[in-house]
Amino acid sequence: MELFGSDRRDHKNASADRPSPEPRSGQLALTTLVQPATKKLSVSAILFGILAGIVGIAAGLFLGFALGAALAAAFHVSTFEGEAGYFAAAIALLVTCIVAPGLILLTLYWRGTRGLWLFAGLIAVCLSLGLIAVSGFGIWYAGQPHVLNINGPTPLLEFEVKPPAGQSVENLSDVQPELDTPRNRMPMPGYWHTEAPENPGMRAGYVELYFRTSQRLFVLKFPGDTDRIFRLKLPANPMRAKYRAWSDWQNPDFVAKGGEQPSHPSGGNEYQIRYKMDYQDR
Repeated sequence: MELFGSDRRDHKNASADRPSPEPRSGQLALTTLVQPATKKLSVSAILFGILAGIVGIAAGLFLGFALGAALAAAFHVSTFEGEAGYFAAAIALLVTCIVAPGLILLTLYWRGTRGLWLFAGLIAVCLSLGLIAVSGFGIWYAGQPHVLNINGPTPLLEFEVKPPAGQSVENLSDVQPELDTPRNRMPMPGYWHTEAPENPGMRAGYVELYFRTSQRLFVLKFPGDTDRIFRLKLPANPMRAKYRAWSDWQNPDFVAKGGEQPSHPSGGNEYQIRYKMDYQDR
């Protein structure tokens, strides 16, 4: 009996002397959530900051528009000429300017950025977001059709074709002129003037210039014969006074038969063209 009693007392004393377990699980979770402080700005912190900035901009705009719409209804902002919409947009921009930088700073802090590096990281992330926005706008703008004259009629390119020496202008009776550009899905057809030309011995016509591009090829398509291809020496926007005057006579830059690759012309006696712009002033 005494042996059993002493064993129980020793067990109780051992239990009393044993230190109680400390709540280390919460400290471990906190340590894993927040990175240890660093003395420099890491690339991973900037990348996480950029991601946080994108999320912050989206969240700020969404919350800002919702708040702006609610405030516009509460303050009875007039909807005349979109005043309520402008008010909501202003609130959305204000909220975005608060949410996005705050989320970026919080993310940089989470990645261990401290002190002045925190604000340096904020500037770096904002510049990176600006560069991404400019690049995205550039890609979007490059994919747009770029109409040459949005608020007016389509400009025309007047042209005259002169046959080689010793050949009659009647050889151009079945020739189809057309304009080919990277912007057009299909070549733009040209049209011959029906009235008598001002200059005898040549044939005149016109073709529409619809898109803004500096890569324009004027083609004379000869049925069953060699086509003549001319690279037009015009800028992307040729709606200037100097392009209303006739250009110099130009020889073809390439020749091509049906189904063959274009090549440079070998002979010097060739068809020639000259051209000028015809459009209404804006």
